Amino acid sequence: MSPPALQSGGRVSAIVPQSMEDAYRLGKAVCVAGMAPKGMDTPEKCMIAIMQGMEVGLTPMQSLQRIAVVNGRPTIWGDGAMALVRASGLCEYVRETVRGEGDARVAGCVVKRRNEPDEVTRTFSVADAKKAGLWGKQGPWQQYPERMLQMRARAFALRDVFADVLGGLYVREEVDDGRAEPVSGPTPPSPPSAERTTIATQPPSPTITSEQPQTDVNDQVNATQFFEDLELALAGAKSIEDVEEAWNEFDPGGTFDGDDDSLTIAQKIKDRRLRDFQ
Repeated sequence: MSPPALQSGGRVSAIVPQSMEDAYRLGKAVCVAGMAPKGMDTPEKCMIAIMQGMEVGLTPMQSLQRIAVVNGRPTIWGDGAMALVRASGLCEYVRETVRGEGDARVAGCVVKRRNEPDEVTRTFSVADAKKAGLWGKQGPWQQYPERMLQMRARAFALRDVFADVLGGLYVREEVDDGRAEPVSGPTPPSPPSAERTTIATQPPSPTITSEQPQTDVNDQVNATQFFEDLELALAGAKSIEDVEEAWNEFDPGGTFDGDDDSLTIAQKIKDRRLRDFQ
């Protein structure tokens, strides 16, 4: 009896981390693979995006594509917010419009939640954008003004009606285009006075310190660069023996002593190359 034929088109279940360690390993794998979106350049950032997205029902890879960190605050893209609301089963309808011409344009978003009697309307106009200092601002407000008006109205409506679905997340388009909060740096030291500059004319006496081992910055391993170099070396191997020789030269076991996650990634790179010779 022949085995059943494989059927295409079926829904594939996403790989969902079960712990913070799983989310971190997945984030590290995404970074090593070079598939992390802009702004998600470290495993830690990817991990936070994955965890934040999972709280509102996104799969890990959806989270990396739809969650963005702006000024240290997790946000969700406008299309992602719309997808969550529509998939929740709580939305009866969403209607978006942009009316008027020129400076009289007004974007509107009408939202109706199931089992609630009234629909909710939120608007955002060119006048509102000017008042907020957004109109004509360099970037998307110059390139796609109507789209930005639409995203503002959408963000207000969806967050007001479906705060439980969005988990309190702001929409990225309404945060990214706003003014960044000023960050105060350390107070600079006061300039030296004439008295101070004339006192210290003799070289300072040497300070006696106990000899303690110091960690050289160069000793810290750049894991991403290590994986890239290892993959290149294994790609040039002509046989299984060459793979083993390159593996021994790189010595991942000694390099990542105590770092099981990095060692696992290195082992997977090796196993993938070994399968080419089978």
